[in-house]
Amino acid sequence: MFRRMHLKQQVVFSIMAVQLLVLAFGAAVLVANARNAVAVEIGAGERSARALVIAALGSALQDTPPGEVLPRLADILVQPRHVDLSLIDAQRGLIRVREVPLDDLPTPAPAWFTTLVWPEPVETRVPVQVNGRDYGYVSITTAPADEIAEVWADIRGLFWIIAGSAVFSAALLSWLVHRALRPLGRLRTALKTLQDGDLDTRIRPGRHPDLAPITEGFNALSASLQTASEERASLNRRIVELADAERRAIAMELHDEFGPCLFGLKVTASAIARASDDEKITADAETILEIVSQIQASNARLLTTLRPMAIGQLPLTDALRDLFEAFRKTHPGIVWHIDLPDDLPKTPEIIDLTVYRFFQEGTTNALRHGTPQNIRASLTTDTKGQIHMTIEDDGPGIDEKTSEGRGLTAMRDRIGAVGGRLTIDRLDTGGTRLTARFPLSADTKSTGDLSIAS
Repeated sequence: MFRRMHLKQQVVFSIMAVQLLVLAFGAAVLVANARNAVAVEIGAGERSARALVIAALGSALQDTPPGEVLPRLADILVQPRHVDLSLIDAQRGLIRVREVPLDDLPTPAPAWFTTLVWPEPVETRVPVQVNGRDYGYVSITTAPADEIAEVWADIRGLFWIIAGSAVFSAALLSWLVHRALRPLGRLRTALKTLQDGDLDTRIRPGRHPDLAPITEGFNALSASLQTASEERASLNRRIVELADAERRAIAMELHDEFGPCLFGLKVTASAIARASDDEKITADAETILEIVSQIQASNARLLTTLRPMAIGQLPLTDALRDLFEAFRKTHPGIVWHIDLPDDLPKTPEIIDLTVYRFFQEGTTNALRHGTPQNIRASLTTDTKGQIHMTIEDDGPGIDEKTSEGRGLTAMRDRIGAVGGRLTIDRLDTGGTRLTARFPLSADTKSTGDLSIAS
């Protein structure tokens, strides 16, 4: 349990435990000293009372008949402190000694404390004898109750002083520890922010020289990570741009070279089929026409895969509507919830392709692996120049143990290359949600290099 406490709690708990031990030890010492002090004080009171009784008895015997000595002592003596005087007359029995009321009597001590410090009771008897005849005696019995009450009052006052000091020390120590550990709290928050991907996080230098190296080290680490992330993002963006340029070049080759050649081959085969009277030649020409049609269909699919024809020719929102309309036609049993803005600011081609590929790959994965009944897609922008995209389905949800496929990995890298982030969540109600966010603008420093490379 102690190990699971925070450092502040461990420090305060340890100090309080030490103070409690010291307080317990001090209480034991105080009780032992109180027992000795009560015994000494009671002993001194008993001796003083005995001397007083002997002196009063000697004085009374000089001018009082022996039979009246004890009544005479009852008039002379008063109850002293710390002892009880009792006059036992042989003929009259018990004769009470006068008590003088005291106004400043202390509050009686509790029973448990009285039991701890109560000394062994002592009784002393002073006989009254004249010519061998016994007239009675004076009983002196120790009575430590008032002394114990005085000691208890002192100990109680001291205890409250010590307890108050302990509470004040604990509060002061807790405040000091909290203040000393506050930079560590900021460091923990900064680490969590850094872990969430905010590499701009920095910690303001504090006044603690012991923690200054840690703060400087964190800021240096954060700056290094930010630089490395920017360099990696720039490199990834360059790779993506080069790949798009290469795909564009290949698509142009397929469209401008293979397309006309296939069209010419198709026209020639059609002419041969019409002009020939030989059934075998006609059949071969028709076979060639079928093969050319298959190649043209494959070429069209390759062109769409390499570079969507709508990108660059239509506004991005129109291209996305055409994409989802095609999905609707091939999957009519699914309910589609598409939320697209009426217009978007002009964006670079790499952003348009990234948005298009996100919805294309996300929807394809939902249809292929999710068997959903509903698919939701939304695209929004905010005032900070960020674009937000979401694809959500109500299928069984992605398995946490399943590793990402090449499509998701490529999507994550592509979104990261434009300064964004992709998150994949399994919904509580089932289904999977893909969320992406990145700036509407992109770094185009390498446009000249890309044109040369393509």
